[in-house]
This record gives sequence, structure tokens and C-alpha cells, in this order.
Amino acid sequence: MYVMKNIYLIQLGLYFFALSMSPLTAQESCQVLVWSDEFNQAGTPNPLNWTYDLGTGDGGWGNREIQVYTDNNENVRVEDGHLVINARKNNAGQWTSARVKSQGRQSFQYGRIEFRAKLPAGSGTWPALWMLGDNITQVGWPRSGEIDVMEHVGKDPGKIHGSLHSLSSSGNTQNTGSTTIPSFASEFHVYSAEWTPQSITFKVDDVAYYVYAPNPKNVDNWPFNQSFFLIMNIAMGGNFGSDPQYESGDQRNGVDPNLSFAEMLVDYVRVYQELTEAPKISGDSIVEPNSQGVQYNVPVQGGTFNWTVPAGATITDGQGTNTITVDWAEAEGEVKVEIGGDCGSFTSVLNVKKKLTPIGPNIVFDDFEDGNFSRWTALPGNGNSFELLEENGELRIIYDITSPGQNPSLVFDLGQPVALTTLSQMQITARTNNTSGTVIMRVDMIDAQGVETNASPVFNLQPIVDNGNHHTYTHNFKGDWESSFPNAGALVDSTAIQGFRLYINYGFFGSAGRDTIWLDLVEMVNPLTTGTNELLNQAGWNVYPNPARGFINIQLENDFTDALNGDLLIELFSIQGKRLLSEKMDKGIHKKEIELNGIPTGLYLLRISQGKSFTIKKILVE
Repeated sequence: MYVMKNIYLIQLGLYFFALSMSPLTAQESCQVLVWSDEFNQAGTPNPLNWTYDLGTGDGGWGNREIQVYTDNNENVRVEDGHLVINARKNNAGQWTSARVKSQGRQSFQYGRIEFRAKLPAGSGTWPALWMLGDNITQVGWPRSGEIDVMEHVGKDPGKIHGSLHSLSSSGNTQNTGSTTIPSFASEFHVYSAEWTPQSITFKVDDVAYYVYAPNPKNVDNWPFNQSFFLIMNIAMGGNFGSDPQYESGDQRNGVDPNLSFAEMLVDYVRVYQELTEAPKISGDSIVEPNSQGVQYNVPVQGGTFNWTVPAGATITDGQGTNTITVDWAEAEGEVKVEIGGDCGSFTSVLNVKKKLTPIGPNIVFDDFEDGNFSRWTALPGNGNSFELLEENGELRIIYDITSPGQNPSLVFDLGQPVALTTLSQMQITARTNNTSGTVIMRVDMIDAQGVETNASPVFNLQPIVDNGNHHTYTHNFKGDWESSFPNAGALVDSTAIQGFRLYINYGFFGSAGRDTIWLDLVEMVNPLTTGTNELLNQAGWNVYPNPARGFINIQLENDFTDALNGDLLIELFSIQGKRLLSEKMDKGIHKKEIELNGIPTGLYLLRISQGKSFTIKKILVE
């Protein structure tokens, strides 16, 4: 007899699920895999996909079942490429088992729901692979609906049931069908439900055995027009699973007394849906220069596939199929595939960016020397204004903020993802007169996926020095890569930073008024190369000529030279952080000429260091 499987008392938040494409498809030519768990990572089931029902439930989960559900490793784990659910009888005769569910993690509306599993044997076992409506916590069962993709009771070995529960047919449902699979416990079989707005078809190994298609449909017989979540479990005994010959005390506890262990192995869970638009290309959207063997795929089988990649990249394998392998060299740009066949014609595009991994102790985001600040985007919000002007090697930001609640900000785009794992310390050289008395700044880093370090506080430039002179503000983001919105606890990918957001008057409530900030230098440095020795920040040295042609001179004042406790290291870097030359300046030397042979015209950074202390000056080569 079929009765209610579950009573949920805890309200759980619902989440949108993100499609995750894969090369596998259902047998229908126009269906694609939108989500799966292949159980390839040993240990605890993936918490992004699965949670648990625990304990005995209400009335044995509404079915007078006798097991206690746990999340213990002995009852549930991922091992050897399978989800393992074990029901065990302890020395006191108590059964424990597991019920794994995707509630609040993954849910789906329509498609082909597929479980590949090997079922337990033994009278009294009741394994199930099934689904419940997301709204069960609001409307209860059976109004929420239930789709039993597979149920098996050990007292009827090999008889597989597919059933539906709704207001019109709950408990001992009439909406059910069955088939016989003799090798249910010795071999894996694919148990599936193909669910459309019109019908639900139950299959084993792609052979249909029951179709449910009520006409007309109404709220009583068709609650199957909403999202459902997945459940996998082994129950013991209960109204449906109990074997009467072993029952005692008018309890549904009929389990073979010689049985002490039952195991269900699930090889995978997959969800397919109809292809109605161009499928997404799966594969790395950010690549290291000279990456080889990078695969790209569309989840479509059959038809024709014509791939193109940017100039400089090479397709080394798979042209004409749904999966290609690419060697990237120094290229970046669009990976595109034109698809033809029974599903129609589609063109899918994935923009692939080349990651920059800086070489050297720093990378300059902007030094405001080229008169071009197009990478800065002003987002003042309603009631506020920004005016930007680059002059004299600085970015002047004139702002008028009357609505700070709009979070007025400037967004800087690096143009390509940059790895900042070691260059984690931001340094901003800025000045202001703070005539409004309200100047506040804050910086959040943004990765290539748009995730920001907005777990507060992160980098607040306050109190700001308001004497009109340049001051350098620093923050080490190491340990501060966390985001709080929109996904609390998400981590910003420090290996692929796309830019940063500079908030003006962040956190100031009330009219901030009009004021001006000048930015002189924005860079990221390796915090391990910075020190507390301020000697090199003193104005005791000079570089000339600047602009330079063919050479530069490093000139040290006598007092400055006498104060040094060792040799100096002189290095020249490109703006991207690539070191172009390195020379030593011996202690006691007041002047050194550096040849710039082979250095193209452009802006460079001259770094002079001693131990862990260093300073940097900009050099223009003509």
C-alpha cells in the first residue's frame, strides 16, 4: 500500500539552480543534460547538491517505517564512483539507514530524470528513487505532488514500481504501474521518468511500462507543473515494505530476521531537458597562455558540428564532433560551434580570455600617464554625479553626492583576468583637501565571474588624510577574498581578477555634497616584498633624464648613501609587471648609469630596493 512518504516541518529556502552542461545526452535526439552528479569524488556527497532527512520522522515518516535515518559515513558516502546507501541493523536490533535529498540545492521542472542504480535484496527492504514538489513546506503532502521514479520492496523481488501521488490519488494510489527486472540486485539498471507538461512516462533501461496523462488536468490530479527535488533512500519495513510473515505486535516491522545489512549503489543521477535554444559551450573561459589540451563541448549528440577558434589557437582533436581539444598558445577570443541536425540549427559562442600572470613584485593597474581613462566606468546612481579628468599624471574625480544610498562607485576593468594570488596587496596613492569633510573611499576586487569582495569591511580608506598631499593607502586582500552578496560565503577567484570597484562616500548617510579626489597610482604588490623601513621613501635620490633616451642615471645624495646598510638592487619593469633588466648598485656609490638598449618607447617602472624595503618611480622612454 502506498502512503505518504514524508512530513516536512522545517521551512527551507529555495534556490535557483545553475545549469551545468556536459557531453552526455538522453536518447531523445533533442534533449541535453542540464545537471548531473556522477559521484566521482569520494567522501561525503556533494553538499552543493545534497542534504539529508534525519531521525525517525513523524509516525515513521508517515509510513510506520522502523529505520532511523542518519548522515553517518557508515550509512551514506561516495565510494568507488557510486553513492552508497547502507541500511544496517545494530546489536540492539535497531535499523539505521540514510535518505539523501536535493531540497534547497537542486530542483527541476520537466525533463528526463534518470537514476542508474543497483538495488538491495532482502524481504523488508524498501529502496526508492523519487521526487517531491518544492512547495511541500508550504502546502504539505499530497498537495505538493510526488513522483516515484522507482520503488522496490524486497518481499516482491524484482517487481519495480513507478507511481504518482496527488490530491486525487494518494495513499493507496491508483496512478501506478510496474515491471519485472530479475537482475535488480546483481546488475545496474537505469530507472527514469520522462516528464512533460502533458504526461509522465516511467521506464527501465529505456523501456516504457507506465504512462500517466490525465485529461483534463486540474490541481487535484496534476500538481506536476512546478519544480521538484530529488530523493534517494532505503526504508525498512513500513506500510509498503513490511513483510507480514515477519511482523509482530501489530507493527509494520516485517523484516527478514536473518537480514542485517542492505545496500543500494547509485552510479549517477542525470537530468535532461529539451533543446529549445543554442546550447551552452562548456569548457574553460579563462586560460593560461600556452595552455594545451583544453576541451570544449556542447551537450548534443548527432548532427553536424563546425568549430572555429581564434587565430593563433589550434583545434588538435574533435573537429566535426560535439567535443574539441584546443591548444591556445597566446591566443584569446571566441570559441564558436555551428550545429545542424534533427534538433535544428544553432550557433553557440563562448568568449575565452587569456589570463595574465604578472612577473615581478607588482602590477600597475593605472598610473594616469596616457590621458586615457576609458577603463573607468562611473556608476553614480540617481541623484549623484561624477566628472573624471586625467591631467598631470593623475585622475581627478569631481563628484557631487546627495544620495549616498545609491552606492556611488567607479568600476575599473583590467581588460583581461589577472592572477593576484601573490600580488595581493593593493596600494592606492591619492590626495584630497576634503573640503566637504565627508570623503570616504572603499575598494572591492571583482573576479572574472563578477563576484566581489563585498564582505564588509574589506578595504576602507578612512580616515583619509586631507592635507592635499599624496598619501598611499594599502590593504592586503589575502584572507579577504570573501563575498557576502548575492551569494553569502562565496569566494572571489584571486587567480582571475577582472577589476575593482571604488566606492566614493561609502557608508556616509546624509548628503555628502561636492568634493574632489585625485588618484595618482593604483597598483598591486607582493606584501612579502614590503617592509617597515621608510629609508627608501625619503627624497634622497633622483632619476634623470626622464623622459629618457638610451640611458638613465641614478643619483643618490651623500646623506642618503651614508644611511644605507647595503647594496641597492635596481630593476626595470613593464607596466604589466614583466622585469626587463636588473643591476646592482654597490654601497657607497653615489651615481650609476643604466643602459636602456633594446627598451622600446613607453612607460616603465623603476624599482630600487634594499632587503624588503623598496620604492618605485615611473620612467618614460622616448
